[in-house]
Amino acid sequence: MAIIRPTYMVNSTFNLKPEKLKLMGITHILSDLDNTLIPWNSPEASEELKQWQAELKKYHIELIVVSNNSYDRIHEAVVDMDVKIIARAKKPLPFAIRSFVNMSSVSKERVLFVGDQLLTDVIAGNLSGVRTVMVKPLVDTDLKKTRFNRFFERPILKLINRIYKQTWKDSI
Repeated sequence: MAIIRPTYMVNSTFNLKPEKLKLMGITHILSDLDNTLIPWNSPEASEELKQWQAELKKYHIELIVVSNNSYDRIHEAVVDMDVKIIARAKKPLPFAIRSFVNMSSVSKERVLFVGDQLLTDVIAGNLSGVRTVMVKPLVDTDLKKTRFNRFFERPILKLINRIYKQTWKDSI
């Protein structure tokens, strides 16, 4: 169960409070893009995302986008933002996350991986040895391939709730 159990379950990425993250020792947030930072069908970053990233910067927390999407798709979405991009990450495989952690010489304890999918994002983060945050998707619709994952995700989340009493929190 440990591989699919998120460290935290939070209603929204934007409810991750930089001041609390700093107290937890977090210096880097690796985040999925679609339905985590922006709706999957949106071409660009929202003002809410830009404001959240500005708050992170005040606390010296770096945001890195880690996505299975192409570099072009990610770049188009965050072109106005000063963020690093890890494209074609092949989540749930942990190699892109591990590579970033090793190359940047950051301690795994200082990294938080955020995503909206249990079977890709949470597993990739857990296999990488970093703390994970599962967030609710920004929109109720999904790509076809994501709908497949969500079908299996629902009963697993119910099981996690029943066994560990882990439920959605408003913020951390």
